Amino acid sequence: QITPDSLIYRTLLNYDPSPASNPVIIRSNPAVIPIECHYPRKENVSSKAIQPTWAPFNSALAAEERLVFSLRLMNEDWSAERPFTGFQLGDVLNLQAEVATESHVPLRLFVDSCVAALSPGTRSSPHYTLVDFNGCLVDGREDATSSAFITPRPREDVLRFRIDVFRFAGDPRNLIYITCHLKVTPAEQAPDPLNKACSFNKA
Repeated sequence: QITPDSLIYRTLLNYDPSPASNPVIIRSNPAVIPIECHYPRKENVSSKAIQPTWAPFNSALAAEERLVFSLRLMNEDWSAERPFTGFQLGDVLNLQAEVATESHVPLRLFVDSCVAALSPGTRSSPHYTLVDFNGCLVDGREDATSSAFITPRPREDVLRFRIDVFRFAGDPRNLIYITCHLKVTPAEQAPDPLNKACSFNKA
């Protein structure tokens, strides 16, 4: 059994004594003894008496750890998450993508693509592509926009970018969903055409 804190093994030791040499009497009773071993999940453990064939639990956990990605709307100075109180045309969205690495090897985060739409997901119509081509902030190509990735990064596992506020023409709804695909590479791997954070310089 796996609990949040422990890995628990349970088994039964069955004692079934041989019949006594004199069948008229008995000197011991059969017994079933439950055995339960608790191993903490967050430490390396060894039973010493046996040699398990699996790797120590810490290393297996670190290798298979699930990464936790987040995309948050931040306030003007990036110091905290911004309350969702609405925007006016002319405002700027401060978006921060992040990955929680915990005990993982150092990672560099990229925003591979982003799509804005009037409903969740990327396939609804109308939709507008903000980031495309494996990390290019294509919204920055539009006239009179300042959309760009922010450099330098605060950390390799954080990427910040700004998007000028917009709305979909001819639609009265004012709630827009932004869906982004985030990915990571090892921090020591140099950016390449498939893993980049590219802003456009209109000049």
